[in-house]
Amino acid sequence: MLGRLSRSGLTAALVASALLTACTTRRPITVEPTPSFVFRSLDLSQRTDDGNRDWDLSSPEARYDLSSRTIRARRPEGVLYRDDQPHYRITADLATVLRDGELVVLEGSVQLRQLNQRGLTIEGDNLIWTPSQSRMVINQRPTANDGQTQIRSRELAFQQDTEVLVFSGPTQLNRVDETSAASTVVRGGSGTWNLKSGLMQAPGPVEAVRSDGRTLNASGLDGNTRKGYLDLQQPVMLVLENERGRITAGRTRWLFSAKQLQSDQPLQADLKNSKVQGGGFKLDERTGTVIISRDCRVEQKSETLTARRCAWNWRSERVVADGDVVLQRTKPEQITRASRMEAKLSDDGEIRFGQSGARVESRIKLSPAAQEKPRRPQVSF
Repeated sequence: MLGRLSRSGLTAALVASALLTACTTRRPITVEPTPSFVFRSLDLSQRTDDGNRDWDLSSPEARYDLSSRTIRARRPEGVLYRDDQPHYRITADLATVLRDGELVVLEGSVQLRQLNQRGLTIEGDNLIWTPSQSRMVINQRPTANDGQTQIRSRELAFQQDTEVLVFSGPTQLNRVDETSAASTVVRGGSGTWNLKSGLMQAPGPVEAVRSDGRTLNASGLDGNTRKGYLDLQQPVMLVLENERGRITAGRTRWLFSAKQLQSDQPLQADLKNSKVQGGGFKLDERTGTVIISRDCRVEQKSETLTARRCAWNWRSERVVADGDVVLQRTKPEQITRASRMEAKLSDDGEIRFGQSGARVESRIKLSPAAQEKPRRPQVSF
């Protein structure tokens, strides 16, 4: 039998053909293997309740098994629609359609590609599609990639009607900077990604590792990939490269498009020989600068500095304190006040403060000299 059949007419046509053969044959009925019918092409389609197109699936060659109501097709191609307009294109090497379309299994180089400028692509080796539930599950080497963010997981489930992608861990999220070869790998558990809005949630512990050696740990994340940010849930710990220090903070926003981390929560930075505290921070990867936005406090072995704001450039190892700067030293006991003070981070990790042409006010307290007894003259008359 040759021709083009839709899903609605497929079973009826084959059953009618079988009955006609039975009526015109006078031979005794014998049990024989059910024949498979080969078609030049196959077209399956489904519409929504309001009459709009839901999905199409076609193949240049297919076989139909009458007893099991199973179709096996080569090089299948399909389209998923939204608001009656093509929205995703799906391709694979092989397709098995069970029970006249109740279940579709796609195998070999499966690709589901979004038909817009973003061009998000979901890939894998095996996809199980339940059209009545608008649900697709990829459970062999699944990946999702929108050109900037790639997700690799144990299993990806795509809900066609809501465009929500559910990833089941362990999961790895990869990002490559647009302007450099630097990359970030985020490892976590399960979560969701709404492909329509960009909202992403991953409640489990996550770890981000930069190619330059910087690491970031958080109890979870949520954010919006389309708007270019992820919110890291507290506690957040940032370990700087080359053992330069560690920053512990509360909820922190990762603006990955702008290459910035920022938080208005209290933080503490533990450097080699210094401890820094503040009311919030902003880290700019492009300039190599960490800015403590308020209530800056630097504690070292023999001195303490407080200021409204502090900034540290880890590339130049330059530290700047601004606004009501007070530097207290214990040896000697000295208090220095200034509107601005600069420092350099030495090789041993100590911050050495001074001033660069700024007006300062210093007060030094010297220890009183020990009382000495009056000397008696060596010669008397």
